[in-house]
Amino acid sequence: MKTFIAILAAVISSFSLCFAQAGDYVPTTTWPYSYPEFVQGTAQLNPARTRNGLYNICLVGNKLHFIDGDFVKEAASSDILSVKIGKDVYLNVNGEFLKVLAKSDKSAVVESMEIDMAALNATGGAYGSSSNTLSTMALSSLEGIGATNSSTNINHMELLSNKTNGKMLTLIKKNFIVAKGYKVLCNSKDFNSVPGIDKEAAKTFLKEHKIKWKDPQSALAAGDFLAGEL
Repeated sequence: MKTFIAILAAVISSFSLCFAQAGDYVPTTTWPYSYPEFVQGTAQLNPARTRNGLYNICLVGNKLHFIDGDFVKEAASSDILSVKIGKDVYLNVNGEFLKVLAKSDKSAVVESMEIDMAALNATGGAYGSSSNTLSTMALSSLEGIGATNSSTNINHMELLSNKTNGKMLTLIKKNFIVAKGYKVLCNSKDFNSVPGIDKEAAKTFLKEHKIKWKDPQSALAAGDFLAGEL
């Protein structure tokens, strides 16, 4: 009985963690997306033109997926500068589509969401299967979706029908400054380590402006400073 209660507590704790991180929606290994459905959006293409469609961000590599007829495809990142999905805007940063938290004409602060692979591999025996078996199944699901590209099709309805059958994902969120194509983690150590930056000037700037790295608008000021240094 004690063993059962302990297992139940662990399961509830796992559910609480996932829901705390993602509200009522929890991505799974069979639906590793930022949104529970594909959402109407507009992609900004290079050269200057737009493309409307149904979009979602695949958390395997932060890739942009879209609906084409009955199929899900991966967008060619080289053609797309940014995409607006619902009310959210994602910037193409070296092939990854990262959510914009703050933006100026010089820089941006973006959010990356990575799948916590350690957490994905951690659970096991309590569910009657070995951790190796579970992690292999979970990774197979992720790889099947994450490996898509513009020439590979996944049936949208088949994907939808299996979205709740996978294992829930825990996500790791990180904020970055993006300036002139350079991406740096929002913290003093990484900021001061950017090649070519005047380290003394950078330290003085951070101190005088009291940059709060967890506040996107505050971090954006550091991004603008960095843009002037690069």
